[in-house]
Amino acid sequence: MTSVSLQTKQKLARDILKTLPIANLIRDIYVKEVDSPWSEEVTRLRKKTGPVDVKLTLWKNDRFLYGRIYRLFLYISDALDPNFQYNRERIPHGVAESKARENYNHIWGIYVDSRVEKLGIESFFDKTLRRNLFIDTQKSLPWTVSNLLFEKLWNKGVFTHAEMIDYAFNLDKVSGHDDSVDFDAFEIEIGRSLMEHTAKKIVDNIASNSLRDIAYRILNFTNSNCKGTLIESSYYNIYFMYDQEIFAEMATTKPDVLLITLFDFQSNLNRTYTVTEDSEEINVIQQAIKIIYDRIANHSRLKVIKNPYAVAVEK
Repeated sequence: MTSVSLQTKQKLARDILKTLPIANLIRDIYVKEVDSPWSEEVTRLRKKTGPVDVKLTLWKNDRFLYGRIYRLFLYISDALDPNFQYNRERIPHGVAESKARENYNHIWGIYVDSRVEKLGIESFFDKTLRRNLFIDTQKSLPWTVSNLLFEKLWNKGVFTHAEMIDYAFNLDKVSGHDDSVDFDAFEIEIGRSLMEHTAKKIVDNIASNSLRDIAYRILNFTNSNCKGTLIESSYYNIYFMYDQEIFAEMATTKPDVLLITLFDFQSNLNRTYTVTEDSEEINVIQQAIKIIYDRIANHSRLKVIKNPYAVAVEK
């Protein structure tokens, strides 16, 4: 890995700044080095009046150095542009707005890097990398939808700071009136469930009150009548496991439907129930869960009976 000196980076930064319309708005440039390109950032050192100072935090490597410095200056250029209407007070922050803050960072990054590419400047953060970074954060969306949103953001042209923040909180607005974007598609429902980490959260997010009550009835029944059963979330479903044997799954696939699948390890036959708000077979499902649980439990007890001749007799 090659590296150029801090002085060289600082001189290059000053040369790049001269090509930008904000050159007379910046007084001095400070450069700090870090070990990773992911830690690069630009900081505007606050001053009440007059030109500002800027600190560039740069990766030690000199790969795509010109483009990396140029893109950092674009953030400052935007912030100092009256037409951009930068408002620090409106930036999402805190735990409650963590997802919006993540979206906001990516949207501004896309706005910066799309302009760098249009200028023909080689950069570490090219379109492919920026696309992958964006799509990876949109786990509640299928790839086709998040890719479409990325393309619209990449090709938008001009942003204001207020637009970025609005999109950060309401990413579906990026699609406008594009009928090809279905934000209620089955795979999106699964993706949203991937963000959950507990069975309770999955059930709490069921839109239908009736279905939510049914789901809790089944969970409570299993807790009360199938002692030792582990009930956990996995991907888009909730699984029921006893003695390392998964014997039931409950998937919240649609707003008005639960899919409950029972796995009978003895007959090797599976049975799936489609449960709606007015289903009348809840008791049947509960009893079927209990029957399969009892079979596994009895089988487990047989496994622990020791052969009296398998070990030496104590003296």
